[in-house]
Amino acid sequence: MAWLPSISKKVKISYPIFLLLMGFGLYWLEIPITWPDHNSHNSEIMLLSEIIVVVSLMTAGLKIDISYARKNWKVPFRLIAIAMPLTMISIFFIGINLLSLSIPLAVLLAAVMAPTDPVLASEVQLKETYLDKDKDRRNLPEFTLTSEAGINDGLAFPFTYLGALLIKNNGIENFDWLNWFLDKFLLKIVIGIVAGFLMGWIIIKLQKYLKELFGIKTWDGLLAFSLAIATYSLTELIHGYGFLAVFITSLTLRNSYRIDNQYKKKLHSFIDEIERLLLVLWVVLFAGTIMSGFLSGLSWQTIAIAIGIVIILRPLCGLIALTGTRMSRKERFTISFFGVRGIGSLFYLSWAFVYLNDTSGSNELYTIVTLIVFCSIIIHGISAPFFFRKKLSDN
Repeated sequence: MAWLPSISKKVKISYPIFLLLMGFGLYWLEIPITWPDHNSHNSEIMLLSEIIVVVSLMTAGLKIDISYARKNWKVPFRLIAIAMPLTMISIFFIGINLLSLSIPLAVLLAAVMAPTDPVLASEVQLKETYLDKDKDRRNLPEFTLTSEAGINDGLAFPFTYLGALLIKNNGIENFDWLNWFLDKFLLKIVIGIVAGFLMGWIIIKLQKYLKELFGIKTWDGLLAFSLAIATYSLTELIHGYGFLAVFITSLTLRNSYRIDNQYKKKLHSFIDEIERLLLVLWVVLFAGTIMSGFLSGLSWQTIAIAIGIVIILRPLCGLIALTGTRMSRKERFTISFFGVRGIGSLFYLSWAFVYLNDTSGSNELYTIVTLIVFCSIIIHGISAPFFFRKKLSDN
């Protein structure tokens, strides 16, 4: 992994594809690894996916050195407010009409496919050295894709809860919609946002007062990793959405004038290397699971649906959301096309079945979600170096 990013730039293929091939090879060589099986390893899939998403959200936030002013977030919020709901509604109807899923399972499928992935999409997001002062950063595809992934990974949770609760309720009849909205949607989101700001503020103040009062300071990159885990854990304990809190915390840290810029770079560098280490483990295990026959017996219709969601549905929803923005056509298309699906989707799906303590219907959902993630890795992995090999022009 230490050399893969450089190799990737040379051969113009994203490095997750190389990790997939590594996983295929390890499985073919019959390396004695316990490959994940959704029927018996939901909790293991959930834990590994959970920790890598937490780490990735901290990485993403530390890339964004831009203020919280509303105008700076207009474009990503369009994707959250328009593209994300449109995608979910479309996938819901696909699940009902083309995949013959029940309403609760279709809702769950739509929810877990809602977030764009901050991990597998790292090559199309902001780099830590992003310092282009000659261009309006609000309109750069890299900024938009980074901030979108950071926000929607937290906002997908209420809808995952909705799908799981509908399954538990055996349908929509007599379902308590008000409780879901007030508790799972409104309260947990607000707690997540507030907790994220507070954790960032506390660390900033702690850095200041420890240094001024006791002469204690740190330049240790480990702070980024420990802060990500602590923020996520504490927020979940107080009934908030931890993913959202981690992203807000990292944004607060990055945009504080009290933290030295060189230290911010070190924090980002450390957490970025942790993310890539965990990515190796996840993608290799994911590849082995595919090789074990998990996707065998797929119909051409299911394959076509998965590819269509990646190359038609998300781009179309994204273009609708970005209509009227002051961006070039190439920028709008690039942002719309690179709605990468990945680790977050499989986390949410495994979380739902752990929460339900029931695997009924899991095989159908795991198959289609795994196929969509696989298609996304291949399609976006091959096309990303082409789109991002140089800065996008306004032509």
